[in-house]
Amino acid sequence: MSGESSGYYCLIIKNTWQKLSRHYNRSLASFGLSVPQALLLLELSPTIGINPRTLSENLNLDSSSTTGLLGRMENTGLLERRADPGDRRGVKVFLTPKGARLQQSIYQLVGELEERLSKKISPEEAAVFRRVMGTIARELSHD
Repeated sequence: MSGESSGYYCLIIKNTWQKLSRHYNRSLASFGLSVPQALLLLELSPTIGINPRTLSENLNLDSSSTTGLLGRMENTGLLERRADPGDRRGVKVFLTPKGARLQQSIYQLVGELEERLSKKISPEEAAVFRRVMGTIARELSHD
């Protein structure tokens, strides 16, 4: 059965994600960041706030995980929560200057791997890959 299961989409994606996660965890460790923290930083802007609920949805995290990430990252000065002028009970999350510098480093890391992969994957293959992943994502968004 193990030979048969190796071609399943879900297992290919899982194994690839584990390798990507290891790659980025090693790279991000020098910045004191985890993959979830880096992904959250990529969602933020220093000038346009985003509410925590939208962050949770964008990152596919439950609200308690997002709240924990936000608290830890706010404590290290990477982001700040400000009152939402349009909602007395709400907050918006903004990138701090320190967070913006790290965000640029993260974009550089992602760009380096993207460039490396682009040398091995043709534009046509990349287009097919993106379509297939989009189809899988849309199919699973109904669950």
